[in-house]
Amino acid sequence: MKKILSILFLATLFVAGASAQQLEKLFDKYMEDERFNYIYQKRASTMDRLSDMKNFDLMVLDKSTTSLGRQMLTLNSADKSLDESFTREVENALKADKYEQVSIVRNGKNRVDTFEKPTDKGIAKVSFIKNPGNIVITLNLYATKK
Repeated sequence: MKKILSILFLATLFVAGASAQQLEKLFDKYMEDERFNYIYQKRASTMDRLSDMKNFDLMVLDKSTTSLGRQMLTLNSADKSLDESFTREVENALKADKYEQVSIVRNGKNRVDTFEKPTDKGIAKVSFIKNPGNIVITLNLYATKK
């Protein structure tokens, strides 16, 4: 009985580990695809962090986090099927990685969804921008200062 429980426990850990980090795998998958623009920045500058924040005044006062880096993918294709399949992939990765949706901004057909998730180092923030003919996803990682 103990062996069966041990095997089930290890299988559960394996499945949980396999489904984690789907968003990072998505960046790895498309970073060399010429239909996408890819940006990797090891540590975002202070000005980049300021432009990420919705409320400038709070950011100036908030010194509790430091950037661990950012990645961005921009789909530049008029192929509607690629547009739809990439959108599904991103949505599935966000769900698999258990990101929490924290805001939605919609203006006509343009939409920006923002997601967050705590990590072992701090917090991960994702912006998913869906405009007709242009999809952008950014992943920003922040560490909590101690």
